[in-house]
Amino acid sequence: MTKRIAVQSVLGAAALAFVLQGCGGGNDPNNTTGTAGTGNPQGTAGTTGQAGTSGAAGTTGQAGTSGTAGSSGTFVSTPSCTGLTTAAAAEPTKGGACVAADPQLCYKTCGPEKAGVKSETCTGGVYAEMSGCSFDPAVDFACYKIPAAANTVCPAGTPQASTDCTVDHCVVCNSTGGLPGGGYSDSGGAAKVGYCTCQVANTAGKRTWSCASDTAWPCPAGAGC
Repeated sequence: MTKRIAVQSVLGAAALAFVLQGCGGGNDPNNTTGTAGTGNPQGTAGTTGQAGTSGAAGTTGQAGTSGTAGSSGTFVSTPSCTGLTTAAAAEPTKGGACVAADPQLCYKTCGPEKAGVKSETCTGGVYAEMSGCSFDPAVDFACYKIPAAANTVCPAGTPQASTDCTVDHCVVCNSTGGLPGGGYSDSGGAAKVGYCTCQVANTAGKRTWSCASDTAWPCPAGAGC
């Protein structure tokens, strides 16, 4: 009984040694643990690129200069027809004959107190006269302004050009007190539609009517009207 127990003890010890030997293979001095592999080193971070410099601001262009304003037409009143003569020994006048050697263009006075001019132009061998009367736009013609109501200081009846008058200068008169549609008589007595003004005294102290037709009157189209 004692011998069997001893054998079992021996066998038990041997078995335990075998098991320990099988599990302790890692204890083999020749079996060293492998070195852990090193991973790829982390790549170096790229450096941030420098910011681009902005372009220089463009300079503002110079403002364009405005064009010169056109000047108004120049009022022409010369040469005067007075003192000029044609080959026929006559002053240039409407309907008169003219040739190439004669004055081709000249001006006569017209309108009240000779305030305007009209041209005489040699055309086709005959002097042609412009219609109406031309007045300098730079001159103030308020003295000839047509009244809105009849001027009661105007004499009764119809004034006649070149005859005596006494009303104040710049008082427009005709057969209707200076109103449109009234008339006057020219120096020859012919009836005309238009207006008159009593001129300032001449060197002799005499005052007379200066008259003109409505188509040769500076107002209402003239400056100051």
